[in-house]
Amino acid sequence: MEQDALTFRDVSAGYKHRKVLDHLSFSVREGEFVSLVGPNGCGKSTLLKTAAALLKPHSGVVELFGQDVHRIKPALRASLLGVVPQKIESPMAFTVNQIVMNGRISSMSRWGTMSPHDHDLVERSMIYTDVLGLRDRYFTELSGGEQQRVALAMVLAQDPKIIMLDESISHLDINHRQEVLQILMNLNREKRMTILLVSHDLTLSASISDRFLLMDSGRLVKAGTPGEVLEPDVLSRVYSCDLSVQQDPYTGYLQVSGAVDGLHRRRKLNRSVHVIAGGGSGIELYRRLIIEGYEVTTGVLNRLDSDAEAARALNIAAVLEQPFSPVGTEAIADALKMIDMADSVILTPVPIGSGNLVNLELAEEALKRGKTVLLASDMADRDYTEGKAALQLVSRLERDGALGWHTIHELMLKLQQHSHR
Repeated sequence: MEQDALTFRDVSAGYKHRKVLDHLSFSVREGEFVSLVGPNGCGKSTLLKTAAALLKPHSGVVELFGQDVHRIKPALRASLLGVVPQKIESPMAFTVNQIVMNGRISSMSRWGTMSPHDHDLVERSMIYTDVLGLRDRYFTELSGGEQQRVALAMVLAQDPKIIMLDESISHLDINHRQEVLQILMNLNREKRMTILLVSHDLTLSASISDRFLLMDSGRLVKAGTPGEVLEPDVLSRVYSCDLSVQQDPYTGYLQVSGAVDGLHRRRKLNRSVHVIAGGGSGIELYRRLIIEGYEVTTGVLNRLDSDAEAARALNIAAVLEQPFSPVGTEAIADALKMIDMADSVILTPVPIGSGNLVNLELAEEALKRGKTVLLASDMADRDYTEGKAALQLVSRLERDGALGWHTIHELMLKLQQHSHR
């Protein structure tokens, strides 16, 4: 009877000063082929490290075949779980054969000798991954793709019940990528080996996976079959870009693509946006606006602010004020000139205190002058003014017609909708 191969029960995990996984719960059934997907930095690698007992959860429990992964002896854990990392480090001069043999260490006798069965598994693993001809080469002499195949061979030599791969096929050429995927699919179908693959190729994953786990910001957004998870609205929100999903008429598999044709045809929009930012809250927005073809201005910013540095690097016109100084009348006048030239004004999720409350007052003035004003949500969490003056001002702005936004993708859609007002 099949059981859960891997289970996360309300797991929060991360590093000393940073939580990455946030109350994560899911199960992977024995014999499933599951793709773990999501944007960079969403926590996929941290999830694998937590599953492999390399990180201890801050809270919650990780179970491997029904047992707490931290209570399983290392030798038994190695026989159950194999992890192919993004990159394997070998500081010493080991040959490929020696690297792959490391996969059998936990199964060797107390005298460190290998049985005929161990030798057979090592040989078979090298044949499967097409590294047998490299067996006497030093690992450090190999290309990145060859090293990845050796890492996979080492894990296959463990003969585990579940294999987790952390973007381990990304360095392979197309020929070996197809071969490695075929190996994984064969192991999954013939031996009922459980596969958890971290992947950025949604189309490829849709053709080989039983299920998807879609992550964003350390949380599980959606789990289900490729058809259930690969929904354009969900993917566009998670990846912060416009994505479409179509079914291939010949294979029946789902294909995920961006608006490539639109990118080829895109010209300058002749639309100008003024961004009120600070503390690094504007950097990603600056980048996205420029890529989309908007003219961008920003301010008022402190000269030492990271957003000021980003604006300088991106050649964005900015109104700057001296560090640790109140915003002066000259800077306010310059910012109003930029606002007059802009079609829209955007307030980023910047913390607001007494020193930069004037920026919110600039947004209010912009609204009075007929500009589209878009305010980042959750001001209550960022208001450090006396008497919650910022929150009161935002409430007044929203009542008078300012628009709220939560994600950059949502913001870009609202900008497009109001571009012809």
